[in-house]
Amino acid sequence: MDDARRDLDRLIDGALASYSDAEPLAGLEGRVVSRVRAVQARRRILAWGMGLAVAASVVVLGIVIWTEQRLAPKRREVARVTSVAPTAAMIERAVRIPARVHAERPKALPKLEQFPAPEPMTAEERAFVALVTRDPTEAQQILADLRNRADAPIEIQPIQIPPLQSDGAQ
Repeated sequence: MDDARRDLDRLIDGALASYSDAEPLAGLEGRVVSRVRAVQARRRILAWGMGLAVAASVVVLGIVIWTEQRLAPKRREVARVTSVAPTAAMIERAVRIPARVHAERPKALPKLEQFPAPEPMTAEERAFVALVTRDPTEAQQILADLRNRADAPIEIQPIQIPPLQSDGAQ
Protein backbone atom coordinates (compact mmCIF):
# COMPACT_ATOMS: atom_id res chain seq x y z
CA MET A 1 0.00 0.00 0.00
CA ASP A 2 2.84 2.39 0.85
CA ASP A 3 4.56 1.64 -2.48
CA ALA A 4 1.38 2.46 -4.41
CA ARG A 5 1.00 5.71 -2.52
CA ARG A 6 4.64 6.69 -3.18
CA ASP A 7 4.23 5.92 -6.88
CA LEU A 8 1.10 8.09 -7.00
CA ASP A 9 2.89 10.94 -5.19
CA ARG A 10 5.81 10.77 -7.67
CA LEU A 11 3.41 10.78 -10.60
CA ILE A 12 1.57 13.86 -9.26
CA ASP A 13 4.84 15.68 -8.45
CA GLY A 14 6.12 15.02 -11.97
CA ALA A 15 2.94 16.34 -13.56
CA LEU A 16 3.00 19.47 -11.44
CA ALA A 17 6.68 20.09 -12.25
CA SER A 18 5.88 20.05 -15.96
CA TYR A 19 3.16 22.69 -15.45
CA SER A 20 5.60 25.15 -13.88
CA ASP A 21 7.63 25.27 -17.10
CA ALA A 22 4.67 26.63 -19.09
CA GLU A 23 4.85 30.24 -20.33
CA PRO A 24 1.81 32.56 -20.40
CA LEU A 25 0.16 33.05 -23.77
CA ALA A 26 1.36 35.95 -25.87
CA GLY A 27 -0.40 39.27 -25.19
CA LEU A 28 -1.63 38.38 -21.71
CA GLU A 29 -0.28 41.61 -20.23
CA GLY A 30 -2.03 43.70 -22.89
CA ARG A 31 -5.36 41.94 -22.30
CA VAL A 32 -5.17 42.51 -18.54
CA VAL A 33 -4.35 46.20 -18.97
CA SER A 34 -7.18 46.71 -21.49
CA ARG A 35 -9.67 45.02 -19.15
CA VAL A 36 -8.60 47.25 -16.23
CA ARG A 37 -9.02 50.35 -18.44
CA ALA A 38 -12.48 49.18 -19.54
CA VAL A 39 -13.58 48.80 -15.91
CA GLN A 40 -12.27 52.28 -15.13
CA ALA A 41 -14.15 53.70 -18.12
CA ARG A 42 -17.39 52.05 -16.96
CA ARG A 43 -16.92 53.53 -13.49
CA ARG A 44 -16.37 56.99 -15.00
CA ILE A 45 -19.55 56.68 -17.08
CA LEU A 46 -21.49 55.51 -14.03
CA ALA A 47 -20.20 58.44 -11.97
CA TRP A 48 -21.18 60.94 -14.68
CA GLY A 49 -24.61 59.33 -15.01
CA MET A 50 -25.23 59.53 -11.28
CA GLY A 51 -24.10 63.16 -11.23
CA LEU A 52 -26.44 64.05 -14.09
CA ALA A 53 -29.35 62.27 -12.36
CA VAL A 54 -28.75 64.20 -9.14
CA ALA A 55 -28.49 67.49 -11.03
CA ALA A 56 -31.71 66.78 -12.94
CA SER A 57 -33.59 65.94 -9.74
CA VAL A 58 -32.38 69.18 -8.12
CA VAL A 59 -33.60 71.16 -11.15
CA VAL A 60 -37.01 69.44 -11.08
CA LEU A 61 -37.34 70.02 -7.33
CA GLY A 62 -36.51 73.70 -7.81
CA ILE A 63 -39.12 74.07 -10.54
CA VAL A 64 -41.79 72.38 -8.39
CA ILE A 65 -41.07 74.58 -5.38
CA TRP A 66 -40.97 77.74 -7.52
CA THR A 67 -44.30 76.85 -9.19
CA GLU A 68 -46.00 76.11 -5.87
CA GLN A 69 -44.91 79.46 -4.49
CA ARG A 70 -46.28 81.30 -7.51
CA LEU A 71 -49.61 79.45 -7.36
CA ALA A 72 -50.07 79.76 -3.60
CA PRO A 73 -52.74 82.31 -2.66
CA LYS A 74 -51.41 85.57 -1.33
CA ARG A 75 -52.16 86.22 2.32
CA ARG A 76 -54.28 89.25 2.93
CA GLU A 77 -54.73 91.23 6.04
CA VAL A 78 -57.95 90.35 7.83
CA ALA A 79 -59.91 93.03 9.57
CA ARG A 80 -59.99 92.52 13.28
CA VAL A 81 -63.25 92.76 15.14
CA THR A 82 -63.24 94.18 18.57
CA SER A 83 -65.92 93.14 21.01
CA VAL A 84 -68.70 95.62 21.57
CA ALA A 85 -71.13 95.64 24.45
CA PRO A 86 -74.55 94.47 23.24
CA THR A 87 -77.13 97.16 22.78
CA ALA A 88 -80.84 96.90 23.38
CA ALA A 89 -81.54 96.73 19.62
CA MET A 90 -79.15 93.80 19.26
CA ILE A 91 -80.82 91.92 22.09
CA GLU A 92 -84.28 92.58 20.64
CA ARG A 93 -83.22 91.20 17.20
CA ALA A 94 -81.71 88.10 18.81
CA VAL A 95 -84.92 87.36 20.69
CA ARG A 96 -87.05 87.58 17.53
CA ILE A 97 -84.88 85.13 15.52
CA PRO A 98 -85.72 81.47 16.27
CA ALA A 99 -82.90 79.69 18.04
CA ARG A 100 -83.03 76.52 15.91
CA VAL A 101 -84.24 75.72 12.47
CA HIS A 102 -85.50 72.15 12.21
CA ALA A 103 -84.41 70.30 9.11
CA GLU A 104 -86.76 67.85 7.44
CA ARG A 105 -86.11 64.25 8.28
CA PRO A 106 -85.63 61.92 5.34
CA LYS A 107 -88.59 59.72 4.59
CA ALA A 108 -88.30 56.11 5.66
CA LEU A 109 -87.72 53.55 2.94
CA PRO A 110 -90.58 51.19 2.13
CA LYS A 111 -90.47 47.89 3.99
CA LEU A 112 -91.53 44.51 2.69
CA GLU A 113 -94.13 42.49 4.59
CA GLN A 114 -91.91 39.43 4.28
CA PHE A 115 -88.12 39.49 3.90
CA PRO A 116 -86.68 38.14 1.72
CA ALA A 117 -89.44 38.48 -0.84
CA PRO A 118 -90.88 35.12 -1.91
CA GLU A 119 -89.83 33.82 -5.32
CA PRO A 120 -91.83 31.55 -7.60
CA MET A 121 -91.19 27.81 -7.20
CA THR A 122 -88.83 26.03 -9.55
CA ALA A 123 -89.89 23.02 -11.63
CA GLU A 124 -88.22 20.63 -9.17
CA GLU A 125 -90.04 22.20 -6.22
CA ARG A 126 -93.42 21.96 -8.03
CA ALA A 127 -92.76 18.27 -8.83
CA PHE A 128 -91.90 17.58 -5.17
CA VAL A 129 -95.10 19.29 -3.95
CA ALA A 130 -97.14 17.27 -6.48
CA LEU A 131 -95.53 14.02 -5.24
CA VAL A 132 -96.24 14.84 -1.60
CA THR A 133 -99.89 15.75 -2.26
CA ARG A 134 -100.48 12.70 -4.51
CA ASP A 135 -98.79 10.02 -2.34
CA PRO A 136 -97.46 11.19 1.06
CA THR A 137 -96.31 7.71 2.17
CA GLU A 138 -94.14 7.22 -0.93
CA ALA A 139 -92.64 10.72 -0.39
CA GLN A 140 -91.80 9.78 3.22
CA GLN A 141 -90.09 6.58 2.05
CA ILE A 142 -88.07 8.49 -0.57
CA LEU A 143 -86.98 11.08 2.01
CA ALA A 144 -86.00 8.35 4.51
CA ASP A 145 -83.98 6.61 1.80
CA LEU A 146 -82.24 9.91 0.97
CA ARG A 147 -81.41 10.49 4.65
CA ASN A 148 -79.93 6.98 4.94
CA ARG A 149 -77.81 7.54 1.84
CA ALA A 150 -76.62 10.90 3.17
CA ASP A 151 -75.45 9.27 6.43
CA ALA A 152 -73.72 6.38 4.64
CA PRO A 153 -69.98 6.71 3.91
CA ILE A 154 -69.01 7.67 0.40
CA GLU A 155 -67.66 4.83 -1.71
CA ILE A 156 -65.37 5.66 -4.58
CA GLN A 157 -64.88 2.99 -7.21
CA PRO A 158 -61.25 2.36 -8.18
CA ILE A 159 -60.19 3.94 -11.45
CA GLN A 160 -59.42 1.45 -14.18
CA ILE A 161 -57.38 2.76 -17.09
CA PRO A 162 -56.65 0.28 -19.87
CA PRO A 163 -53.08 0.44 -21.20
CA LEU A 164 -52.50 2.29 -24.47
CA GLN A 165 -51.59 0.32 -27.53
CA SER A 166 -48.93 1.60 -29.86
CA ASP A 167 -50.35 0.01 -33.04
CA GLY A 168 -53.21 2.55 -33.19
CA ALA A 169 -56.01 0.15 -32.14
CA GLN A 170 -57.62 0.43 -28.74
